[in-house]
Amino acid sequence: MNEYEKAKFYFDEGVKFYQNKNYEKAKKSFLECLSRAPNSKPTLENLSKTYIELGLLDEAEKKLIYLISLNKENKENDVLAYKLLFKIYTLQNDYLKLEKLSKEAIYKKKFDEEFTVKSYLFYPNFFNSLDQIKNVRKKFTDKISNLITETNFPKLDLNKNLLKPPNFELSYDGNDNLEINQKLVKLYVEIYPILKQLNNYEFTNSKNQKIKIGFISEFFTDHTIMKLFKGIIYKLNKDIFEVYVFHSDKTRLGVKFNEINESVVLYNYKNIILPQSFEDKVKVIREKNLDILFYTDIHMSKNLYYLTLVKLAKKHLTSWGHPETTGNKNINFFLSSKLLETEGFEKNYSEKVLLANYLPMYFYKPKLQKKLNQEELAKNNIYFCSQSLIKMHPKFDKIIKKILEKDKKGKIIFIKNRNRNLTNQFVERLRESVKENFDRIELINPLITEDYINKCGEASVLLDTIWFGAGNSFHESMFYGTPTVTMPTNFMKSRIVAGAYKQMQVDNPPIVNDIDAYVEKSVELANLKTKEALEIKAYYRKQANKFLYENENIIPELEKIFKSLLP
Repeated sequence: MNEYEKAKFYFDEGVKFYQNKNYEKAKKSFLECLSRAPNSKPTLENLSKTYIELGLLDEAEKKLIYLISLNKENKENDVLAYKLLFKIYTLQNDYLKLEKLSKEAIYKKKFDEEFTVKSYLFYPNFFNSLDQIKNVRKKFTDKISNLITETNFPKLDLNKNLLKPPNFELSYDGNDNLEINQKLVKLYVEIYPILKQLNNYEFTNSKNQKIKIGFISEFFTDHTIMKLFKGIIYKLNKDIFEVYVFHSDKTRLGVKFNEINESVVLYNYKNIILPQSFEDKVKVIREKNLDILFYTDIHMSKNLYYLTLVKLAKKHLTSWGHPETTGNKNINFFLSSKLLETEGFEKNYSEKVLLANYLPMYFYKPKLQKKLNQEELAKNNIYFCSQSLIKMHPKFDKIIKKILEKDKKGKIIFIKNRNRNLTNQFVERLRESVKENFDRIELINPLITEDYINKCGEASVLLDTIWFGAGNSFHESMFYGTPTVTMPTNFMKSRIVAGAYKQMQVDNPPIVNDIDAYVEKSVELANLKTKEALEIKAYYRKQANKFLYENENIIPELEKIFKSLLP
């Protein structure tokens, strides 16, 4: 077998391993191939794809840059190399590299229309500094403002070129997003002409026998959204409401997905898995002649997001599944609570806000197989920030630093992100900001629900993130009553813990107004004597059992609100 035949053998072997998702063996095969054919374009491309799957982004970047340098001499088509680099810089949250790459790719005509628009809409979900947020956000918002004035903007097919809206990522950087969300909505309508065509639709004025209400989400499965909203779906009075549950064709299977499918007889509603085609999705929903369509989590699913830009029911409603205004005139109402809003809250929303007296959900108390004992509940000096790393605003680092300086025995626990690169970025940022106390920070692997709740119970105190705080996780943590310190702003996405404390009617809850007070209260709670620590957890537990879990008052109130939306 000559060198060419050997190279081909290892290449074909690598492709088979890659197709079978055996990426380590694929890597070895492609490297063997490259040792015999170092300038093989297909091998460099496939090895780069393998590196990406293995999370070895720096290695993939080097190979692709080398491939592009070869193509300058050979004048070969290197479109895939540019697109793979785009994917790498997206995973790395590297706005500057992606911006530079996109300018070059667009100039050299390496990007088609889809990737050109993708490059315009990219926004990081994690930042290393306040200055980086300021600079990147200004560039992004200026770019969007300029784009909506363009007359020759690329037009895309919604079924073939489905873009991920950046609204979700924007919600974590600590800024007001009403104006930018409004501009993005205008831009999406220009990108996808089908949205204007499908909006020429009128619903009849005839009344349904019952109020027809649909709940739509990709995440009615093993996900937070299922936990937040299944109680409303199950408990609505079916003598008054005809209930539909719409799933995305991308909804992942899971225990909770099975539950919502199997509960249709017990709770009398209809499950519908929407088809893949956008036009068919629209048709299926419109055929139900809904009075109300309830989007539980706008901005979280690119597969369903663009439906919000088309009229599918007489009234459209959203809520706190993703707790931020949509900027979308097609969404009529935002379901919130008097417990969550502050004076002048209306200016934060494009929707008309509906205020319930309670948190707008029926939350089932978690059930655990293995529960903690008193000794495990009484540990000191353990701080647990149980939120996703994308919520770790750079300003939050100052809180972490001060806690570790003040509590010399303190240990702070975070949960790793499934994106290893994001976890590494957070670790490096913390290492720089916390410095000599970094050895008292621990990052643990993601946990299943029961282990997660037990980890909350073992903590002395839970740390709510700033700007965008806890919601479902707070409710689960109240199984053991571990107090959460929170610092709410005027925006609802940071006020859910504070609102839950109000509903629980907790005396002197740990709600603070500034960083120093946050640190002081956290350290105080983490250093309580055993008896007092157990008493506080028991008290919070009692209040949660009484007022937070399975709140029977919310269902008739929501029924009244839903009825009021119709003539």
